[in-house]
Amino acid sequence: MTSGPPPPPRQPDLDDDIVLLAAFLLSSGHGLLDEPPAYGPARCADGARRALELLDTHGTPDPALTRVREQLENAMCGSMADVDLPSLLRTTCDQVLDVVMARRAGASRLL
Repeated sequence: MTSGPPPPPRQPDLDDDIVLLAAFLLSSGHGLLDEPPAYGPARCADGARRALELLDTHGTPDPALTRVREQLENAMCGSMADVDLPSLLRTTCDQVLDVVMARRAGASRLL
């Protein structure tokens, strides 16, 4: 006897994901109290990657932000010794700023 079609896949819970992001940020801050100062920028980049992942999972993905997230993932998943972190952060900051400015320009045209 069959019980009907399988249930639809459960949507990830945004509240849980935000709590997990907050836990990551807080534990990163706590860890940085005893870790080398150079870990801070990498943890911030990973926090940004996680936040952008939330947008892809729960919002309408923005191709420009998805590219930023992918750049961060590529850097975080490989050997950090091979990553030019200052350049990565500078580039991704500029890319996110471009998205922010484009969104604000679009919003002001709607008013």
